[in-house]
Amino acid sequence: MTYKNILLNKENYVSTVTLNKPERHNAMDAASLREFSQCIDELTNDDETRAIIITGSGRFFCPGMDLGAVAQAVDDPMSIDMGRSTLLQPFGLAQVVPTCLRACYKPTIAAVNGAVAGMGLAMICHCDYRIASEQATFTPGFISLGMAAELGLTYILPRLMPLPVALEFLSTGERKDAGWAERFGLVREVVPPEGLMPAAQTLAGKLAKMPPLALQTLKQLIYQALETNFDVQLRTEGHASSILTQTEDYKEGVLSFLEKRPPVFRGR
Repeated sequence: MTYKNILLNKENYVSTVTLNKPERHNAMDAASLREFSQCIDELTNDDETRAIIITGSGRFFCPGMDLGAVAQAVDDPMSIDMGRSTLLQPFGLAQVVPTCLRACYKPTIAAVNGAVAGMGLAMICHCDYRIASEQATFTPGFISLGMAAELGLTYILPRLMPLPVALEFLSTGERKDAGWAERFGLVREVVPPEGLMPAAQTLAGKLAKMPPLALQTLKQLIYQALETNFDVQLRTEGHASSILTQTEDYKEGVLSFLEKRPPVFRGR
């Protein structure tokens, strides 16, 4: 599929999704949201994609929702009734960001090249891995607009960083730099700007070499574990293992170990 506001590149089982609306600093409107959701869904079901990198063009990753587009979509964008009368358009539509990323069973890596705020922050938080440029900044955004956090941020942020830090971050809306994000676990690594995509591609390459079915199952198991108890998770792991041992990848893993050679996994 051809996208207007997204650049999509596929190479060596790694797909790179670049938000590409530089005239609006990659801010998202309804059309961009639909494209992003369709793109992630496409890659989720693409056998030639084993890992996904998400980044932005230019100096911004994504500053959030395009408030100019929101203003055009409603008669009075500052009205308290806006959220009620336009529940599904455009703010409700923004929920495709967390939902499509959580439904994606391929590993997702946010390569944070610049400023993120609001929806952009939610987008990177719902990725599995986050690597940041030294130039990246992080701003919740919602509280300064008279809104509480949304798009799953109150769910995911306290799972990525200490709860008091997440609460203060969302409550004050203060902009934070990449060093702060790394210190409190929001990103796994901070690199110079020129090293961002190589670092993301290196991680994606490692993940793409893993057995796809096992890696996808592992991701689903880990996220499920956030919502269940030990006994249920133990049974679920056992059930998953019984299925995976019937795959060609499992047989290849065992055989390559015995033959002392690198495995070649085919996702079957």
